[in-house]
Amino acid sequence: MNYPYDEDFEPLSNAIHFAVIAAGLIPVCAKDLSMPDKSRLDNLIEAITNCNYSIHDFSKSKGEGSDNFARFNMPLEMGMAVFHALYTQRIKHRCAFFVSTPHDYQKFASDLSGLDPICHNNNEITLLTETYEWLRKINPPLFSNLAITVVRDKYLSFKEELNNIVGSSSINTPTHDEIQELMYCICSKEKWWGWRDSPVGLLEFPVLPLTYKTK
Repeated sequence: MNYPYDEDFEPLSNAIHFAVIAAGLIPVCAKDLSMPDKSRLDNLIEAITNCNYSIHDFSKSKGEGSDNFARFNMPLEMGMAVFHALYTQRIKHRCAFFVSTPHDYQKFASDLSGLDPICHNNNEITLLTETYEWLRKINPPLFSNLAITVVRDKYLSFKEELNNIVGSSSINTPTHDEIQELMYCICSKEKWWGWRDSPVGLLEFPVLPLTYKTK
């Protein structure tokens, strides 16, 4: 999953993660790839080549800060994923592309025009829906026949429960790992995500204790 890490994008990134987990898959983004003995680029290449799907969001395109720099990490990661998809004739890898507005991307990334990017209009429910439906469409045998309304309702429940968690960040907000843990718990309870159903799975995905606010 390749998207902006800005604080104001967090609701949208949560929607992407929840859709992936609800589909029974393992979410992977750059935040999960911190390994001291490998460079960030090596980690990204390894992740892309070992993932069957990638999701790329281009909601941020303008310069920011006092230097007015735009960020190019997302296009770089997208280029690697597209190459891997084309090199394997889209058998080992498939890509989805999302934009926040219908036409702006034609000015800063016109090559996306041939890739049918999906517009979410900065609406997290739209992004949740489109991500889940894309995953279900490209590989239907992987997924149960869940109505998207069921996934949406559980996502709304996740948002409510998230507000009750005392996070371990410096300002007591949930960290990336804690947010993801809550998604694992909710989707596991619904039998949508079963990677912890075996001892091996539990070793690979150890449970992260969550702390809830007292009422």
